[in-house]
Amino acid sequence: MSVWNISLWFTILFLRQGFGWRDLKSRGEIQEGCTVTAFADIPFAIEECSIIVMGSFEVPGGQIMELNLRDDTTVIFAGNITFGHAEWEGPLVAINASNAIILSEDDVILDGQGQLYWDNVGEFGSSKPFFFVMQLHNSIMTKMHILNPPMHCVILSDSSNVELSDWVIDSEAGDGTPRAKNTDGFDVWNGTNIVIRNSYVFNQDDCVALRCGANMLVEDMTCYHGHGLSLSVGFTTDSSEQNTLENVTIRNSFLSGGRQAIHIKTHVDGGPGLIRNITYSNIEFEVVGSYGVIIHENYRDAPNSTSPPDPKNNVPIVDLTLKNIKGTTLDSAVPIYVLCAEEGCFDWKFNNIMIESINKNNCTAAPEGIIC
Repeated sequence: MSVWNISLWFTILFLRQGFGWRDLKSRGEIQEGCTVTAFADIPFAIEECSIIVMGSFEVPGGQIMELNLRDDTTVIFAGNITFGHAEWEGPLVAINASNAIILSEDDVILDGQGQLYWDNVGEFGSSKPFFFVMQLHNSIMTKMHILNPPMHCVILSDSSNVELSDWVIDSEAGDGTPRAKNTDGFDVWNGTNIVIRNSYVFNQDDCVALRCGANMLVEDMTCYHGHGLSLSVGFTTDSSEQNTLENVTIRNSFLSGGRQAIHIKTHVDGGPGLIRNITYSNIEFEVVGSYGVIIHENYRDAPNSTSPPDPKNNVPIVDLTLKNIKGTTLDSAVPIYVLCAEEGCFDWKFNNIMIESINKNNCTAAPEGIIC
């Protein structure tokens, strides 16, 4: 490992000032950074340096790149990193950080070698690692380029005041044989004040999936061949807080191909919860295969659910707005599908929704005022 005078000082300073976090100058004595050129060097760099530059190296299969960062650390990925193959649950990278900046230089790729894992059945087949599992506070992570995640790419949990921006998540190869599955782009669990923006995702599952938390913004996304911009709520049986998602805006995004564009589902196997104050706006999509918009309160946790397939009002969907939604479907798709439980859906507004399809909408127990 070598020590170098940081060349991206002004970029880092701009990011810290621009997002209202602590000025880098407050570190005073920190004028140099550490360059990591081997996986074994990472613990030393975390202990000794506040600016860490990741060069090119390989992470051995079955080992986690653990980044338990000191407060106010900056991490720059400056070289390609390949993650060796092993049949295990992972994750490939675990990050725990506060007041951090994590970014990548142009053309740098983190390669998960998902093609060595994919088997058509995702989580129901051999063990496959998630790529990132992260707990972040007051932090930004930007310009990451992820190639072929074995399964879920980003799991952000128990986090606050986070921006993820300008990412590329590319598992296009997973459309081949054998096929990738469960390659979610961004999953957020129990997050507060979370922003995901200006990112490209080509995958075989949710482009973005928000599970629980509050005050989230998803914008300027480009999503190919996945399962849409999704809310999926009701995973636990014993915590209403972890079954609650509120104050979410998803806007200004484009989707092409895949199963659906907009997906909201509540889990009948879970306990009580709530989805409230949700807005989707300025969403455009093309040639989706199953649904343009699907909202249903009967999602069962496969494959072992014993719940009946009937809708359930354990997680009501309240104050939902869809506006300026435009798209096309394949002949196999339903443009709008709604399945609400009795007393399960309230105060919805649909404005300027234009979906070209040869099929009719299919709606059951939609709230008053929704013409479907």
